[in-house]
Amino acid sequence: MDSQPANRNLMDWLQQAMTLHQQGRLDRADELYAQVLDTEQDNRQALRLRGILARQRVDFDLSIQLLQRLGQLAPQNPVSANELALTYLATGELYAAELALREVIQAGHASCQALANLGAILQRRGHLDEAATQYAACLEFDPDDLEVRCNYANALMEAGHGDQALSEIDAALLRTPGHPLILANKGAVLCGLDEFAAAIEVLEASIDVAPFDDMALINLAYARRRCGDAAGAADALQVAVRVNPANARAVADLANTEMQLGYSASALQRCTDFLAKYPGERLVLTAYIYALADTGQCDKSAAIQGLEELVTIFDGAPPDGYADIESFNRCLADYVVAHPSLITNPARKSTTGGMQTGELNPAEDRIIEAFAELINAAVHDAVESWRRQGFNDHPVMAYAADHWTLRIWGTMLGSGGHQSPHTHPLGWLSGVYYVQLPDDMQVDEPRAGALEFGRPAAQFYFSADPKLRCIVPAEGRLVLFPSYCYHRTLDFVAEGKRISIAFDVVPLSR
Repeated sequence: MDSQPANRNLMDWLQQAMTLHQQGRLDRADELYAQVLDTEQDNRQALRLRGILARQRVDFDLSIQLLQRLGQLAPQNPVSANELALTYLATGELYAAELALREVIQAGHASCQALANLGAILQRRGHLDEAATQYAACLEFDPDDLEVRCNYANALMEAGHGDQALSEIDAALLRTPGHPLILANKGAVLCGLDEFAAAIEVLEASIDVAPFDDMALINLAYARRRCGDAAGAADALQVAVRVNPANARAVADLANTEMQLGYSASALQRCTDFLAKYPGERLVLTAYIYALADTGQCDKSAAIQGLEELVTIFDGAPPDGYADIESFNRCLADYVVAHPSLITNPARKSTTGGMQTGELNPAEDRIIEAFAELINAAVHDAVESWRRQGFNDHPVMAYAADHWTLRIWGTMLGSGGHQSPHTHPLGWLSGVYYVQLPDDMQVDEPRAGALEFGRPAAQFYFSADPKLRCIVPAEGRLVLFPSYCYHRTLDFVAEGKRISIAFDVVPLSR
């Protein structure tokens, strides 16, 4: 008899909490969800909704705790796994997010949303063929899911299947002609295939229908600039910045386009204003470094870039469990060469004349776990050294953290191969480790295959002479540097393969 009023109270509290949640009154909604759970600790609806609310409030530990409990109560429910994965994604823990989704899918309880999210994680990790497989499975559930079909097309393009990617996009346009999301994604695919004139036509059509799509505007600006229309690119980027003033890509691209048009002072002010709100943001910080030099402030530019002070070389011992650096490197080389995610000349990457893996998970093999230990030790040593040298207030320390995750991938270059100038905007710090080098790589040219810092990408406008630093690779050498630093590898002509492993150090949000 007494349970009926209690049940009515729970239903009332849940309904009130959901209404408040929808209204954005998160504190009061959380109190009511907690009240429900105090009365019935395993109430599945309250666990799920309070877990989502905790994620919205950036209380990731509580969100994970609640959603893990929900998963224990309903292990076959893909909804709980999907929500848990979204929380892990918000913290930057890609591997944990992937594991949560794989467990429910492998148990035979896949949902369209779980497959789509797993595909997105795999695509972000560079496992492109497997990502495409997950998207295709999702489309079998729901062929009309336009967002998944667009993601599928982009994964295919990045994996080197450009014709198939365009076919998927065109099939979606037959279903929903003129849809701005599909047009915007077709434009992105065409940009990825270097078909810039066609991209401009499609992206302009998309923006006519959806004028506030900042990413479509950024891609339109990129295509216009590659076609020689810097003024048209600036126009598109001005709109993108008005639509989303927090979009770092739009701000950085506009600043660089202004430099190209002769407005370096305006570019510098734009970067200064943005960095005052978002200290240390990597894309804009890179543009800021070159805008400083372009306005005659070369010393300040060099101090922020830190090529001499912050680019750090480690020639150390192998990790525990390996007799010497040679045996450690042989194991790493074997692992990279055999990795199933290797792709030749991947789209939207800097590698030319070689192959690149997707991200390598330290939990999947002892050799990568040992490599991660090597990186973590180097990061600790470098950061402590910078602090002792007085770099606490330097922009490189804006994202300094005690807890981070690593994004690791392998690269294999053949004779004539290289990596074009690029930065790592997702990282705080980045680095490269040299696993294997051709014996004759530097016979005729001492700098062949070297790592050069400071020279920006070809499409990045810069009138002053860049400050450069060149580091000659050596097997067993690890080079650590701020993620905002432009770097490239120099061409080499030699027999054999140049194998290296690159990484980003990404601060965790909890």
